[in-house]
Amino acid sequence: MPTKFMRLGFEKQTLRNLKNVKEKGHDVGWTIDVGLNYYRGTPLSAVERLELAVDGKRVDDNDILVEINGKRLRIHEVPLAFTEYWGVRTPIRLHVYGETLTPGEHDIELTLEARVVYMEFAPGVFGMFDGSARATMTVEE
Repeated sequence: MPTKFMRLGFEKQTLRNLKNVKEKGHDVGWTIDVGLNYYRGTPLSAVERLELAVDGKRVDDNDILVEINGKRLRIHEVPLAFTEYWGVRTPIRLHVYGETLTPGEHDIELTLEARVVYMEFAPGVFGMFDGSARATMTVEE
């Protein structure tokens, strides 16, 4: 059970590079790069909650792949990614499959909660950080 969520002021650097994606000439969805809203890196397996919403509508976890270090994982596989390290200078990329976004502005909301692995207060009780962010981003035609 988390004791407290630390929140740092890096939200403006968290959500980056929103764009629609085509593969073999067909629209397949969109991607967004996510920087770590924390002052140091963390094992990807420390991420306990990762959710994405666009224009107030939550994206289904089954439509998202998380790309880190050249590997793609489903949301439910993130807590098992013990060998993957998410550094503060290296964003992860979220691949969202399905419809592309319409050109123009979109409200993007990321919910990200993770354990602080070096801050264990009791067995299984960790400090937590809130790496969430929200931004209005533009998809160009």
